[in-house]
Amino acid sequence: MADSSVMKMTVKTMPASDLAFTNLAYCSPSDLHSFAVPGSTDLFLANVGEVFSISDGSIALNSIQRRHARVSAGDNVYVTRFIPPENFDLTVLTVDLEFVKRGTKNEQIDATLLSTQLKKKFINQVLTLGQRVTFEYHGTNYILTVNRAVVLSDENQTNGIERGMIGNDTYFVFEASNASGIKIINQREAATSKIFKEKEFNLQSLGIGGLNAEFVDIFRRAFASRIFPPHLNNRLGAKHVKGMLLFGPPGTGKTLIARQIGKMLNGKEPKIVNGPEVLSKFVGETEKNVRDLFADAENDQRTLGDDSELHVIIFDEIDAICKSRGSSRDGTGVHDSIVNQLLTKIDGVEALNNVLLIGMTNRKDMLDEALLRPGRLEVHIEIGLPDDAGRFEILQIHTKMMKENSFLAPDVNLQELGMTSSIILVLDLYKIGGKTVLAATVGMASNFPYVKIVSAETLACLQESTKSAHIAKVFEDAYKSPMSIVILDNIERSFLKAVGLHKAFSVTYSVPLLRTEDAKKVLKQLNVFSEDDIEEASKALNDIPIKQLYFLIEMAAPRDGRSKESIYTRKEKLNITHFFDCLQEVTGN
Repeated sequence: MADSSVMKMTVKTMPASDLAFTNLAYCSPSDLHSFAVPGSTDLFLANVGEVFSISDGSIALNSIQRRHARVSAGDNVYVTRFIPPENFDLTVLTVDLEFVKRGTKNEQIDATLLSTQLKKKFINQVLTLGQRVTFEYHGTNYILTVNRAVVLSDENQTNGIERGMIGNDTYFVFEASNASGIKIINQREAATSKIFKEKEFNLQSLGIGGLNAEFVDIFRRAFASRIFPPHLNNRLGAKHVKGMLLFGPPGTGKTLIARQIGKMLNGKEPKIVNGPEVLSKFVGETEKNVRDLFADAENDQRTLGDDSELHVIIFDEIDAICKSRGSSRDGTGVHDSIVNQLLTKIDGVEALNNVLLIGMTNRKDMLDEALLRPGRLEVHIEIGLPDDAGRFEILQIHTKMMKENSFLAPDVNLQELGMTSSIILVLDLYKIGGKTVLAATVGMASNFPYVKIVSAETLACLQESTKSAHIAKVFEDAYKSPMSIVILDNIERSFLKAVGLHKAFSVTYSVPLLRTEDAKKVLKQLNVFSEDDIEEASKALNDIPIKQLYFLIEMAAPRDGRSKESIYTRKEKLNITHFFDCLQEVTGN
């Protein structure tokens, strides 16, 4: 509300240039007491009204204030004391930033630091929608324009004007156009919410590598609404995410992420339970175990309401207890009851608002579909295979102690290892061919995140159903990687043409036998003959499979027991005469 008394004042320019950056209007000490807020000794607020033709007293406004009030120096205005209503503090203030002198530079501004500075500089000042304010920050002059001013409720907006007073808990949202030259960073960390123990996280210190993008997605989707105060969420109609599902292949870090999220939250200690642990052989006991997990959250919500701390419940292997209803054949209906209990707690008539349920599974397809709908486990985050940068981070984490204790040689290049560790292959060059070596080499050189060999030898002793499951698993994992290579070795044993499988390949490439010149290159690289014998040996090796060449070299190697070293690492070379004898035995020539 506004005071009925009116002071008639003449507009003046600022008496000093630095005062223009305070967003305050200035008057004489004798006039100042007229604007004091009742009950306060240091708070003076006023409304600057329409232009009058009466000259009495003076009020100094900077150029932006004069432009906003539509007055010029020498004009007369009336000024009334402003008494703010209760709960007039701004909860959210959205502002657009620009330089006073446009196009002069490019700046990166930390939202957390700027928010702190602005609250110190403009504490208890009233800002209105559309208002422009000049301020100085780190030696640069800026203008902020108020795009949104949110207080506790619409009832506290005076005369329908969107405005409020800056307080210690005001959350600033900074915006800047691409053309302004201003880049805003750390906007998320500028929140005043106490939901997290720290405002900045070092994932490597938490033992998490290669999952930066997944963490950003989790925070954006699962915690965005919890950053703001409860009364603001009520006004905006925002609903908290109550459930999140982490899914992906085994060993990709799902459990680790869930545990570390619980540690980072500034709430109750998270409850971690494995799915099978909930099951009980006694009637009704399983359902009671589920209810007990939510008991503390229920008590807190009943007594504290919106001020209740967040309770995190982590379900590992949630597919073990939340199978699709009606799919179980045990006749007990226990799994159906578990799903019903969970749905009741997080999305029922008396649903809890202070709970975050985190489920983890390797088999998302096995879960009941109703559990994955909005309002339940609605956020689905796939934890996939790491890329080169992710593998580098993982190696840094697991070698940190080695490096600190000087157990890691200084010439170990972790970044290079991260690029090559995407392929874990054991190649026995003496047992694989005329094509496998080539395919494996191409795979290793590709640096693809996922490279897998499916060999007929490894599947030969398995049952048909197990073979099918193994091959299906390889391709499922391959689909989860952005790029992948699957090598099917000895595929002719699968009756390639008989079953029409050859039609599934877009490109067919025939790998030829080794010619004399090819054999010469291979022998030079293997370094098993003296320089004089390489030429003679290669002439006898025309039209030979490379697998047979390795077999011949092993056959011709000395077997006197003097050395257990491989022929490829010995200084002793092969005897050319003995090599030709072995060649004649194998080929008959």
